[in-house]
Amino acid sequence: MPGSAAARLARLADGYLVTQLLHVCVALGVPDALAAGPRSADELAGEVGAVPGPLHRVLRGLAAEEVLDELPDGRFALTETGAWLRSGTPDSLRGAVTARAELYYEAAVGLLAAVRDGGTPFDAVHGRSFFEHLAAAPERLAAFRASMADRSAREAGAVVAAYDVTPFASVVDVGGGSGTLLRAIRERIPAADVVLFDQPGVVADSDLPAVGGDFFTAVPGGADAYVLSRVLHDWDDDDARRVLRTCRAAMRPDSVLLVVEAVLPGRAVDDPAAVRMDLHMLVLLHGRERTAAEYAALLDAAGLRLTRDVPTGAGVHVLEARPA
Repeated sequence: MPGSAAARLARLADGYLVTQLLHVCVALGVPDALAAGPRSADELAGEVGAVPGPLHRVLRGLAAEEVLDELPDGRFALTETGAWLRSGTPDSLRGAVTARAELYYEAAVGLLAAVRDGGTPFDAVHGRSFFEHLAAAPERLAAFRASMADRSAREAGAVVAAYDVTPFASVVDVGGGSGTLLRAIRERIPAADVVLFDQPGVVADSDLPAVGGDFFTAVPGGADAYVLSRVLHDWDDDDARRVLRTCRAAMRPDSVLLVVEAVLPGRAVDDPAAVRMDLHMLVLLHGRERTAAEYAALLDAAGLRLTRDVPTGAGVHVLEARPA
């Protein structure tokens, strides 16, 4: 019966179809084609290079999920939800869709074995680690980076809106990747000395002041503030403590460490997005999301104390820590 608990469960079980429907939509460029106005399946097929019949069925599947609107005349239009799949728009989710469909999808098959016997599903399914898998194929790496770029842009704006960085005259972004958050920080404090720190190959072509190295060994010393954004969740507790201890060794007694991460709620329904991110970590990597208390314990073990927990509007928190 529509609307029943059984119907909802059946829809959840069909989540695998929705992931691939969204992927087909993005890969063919359907959202961008529909941005110009409603189209029939036949019209779209000619524009995006698809077979009309199968495409029509995919479009109806997306309409059933309210990603598209099926109009009375048989044409399809973007809904408010579907508009998030367009390219070239702020906060687009097309990169996230591609990463889930092309990178995460197959690895989830290994979840049952991992829950029974331990291990990381991605490693078991692909025979190598997630980052080794990315490095082996430029197109996979590009898909992942696109996903991270979209998310990083959303989170960077939210972080600098929620946490006042203006007191800092120098900032080191540890494991900062492409530097999206550091750029947002520099926009707030243009006169500050900023350093992007990551693996040499990652920062080699950066337009930001950059230093290459290994955050398990050493990071640039003496800054007012150190930032670890979406770094610790990639690692188990032992390795997370190693990263924190390296940062603590570089800090002055009055330095501040800002840990930007999702924070697990006491009950899953209080923040489902954080719980889903934790499941991504379970499937893909050896890391995990953590509660605020668990982060406080990691910080304490590294000679740091949690002084503030600042939520942002993008699902991450800024956990402020100072030398103990």
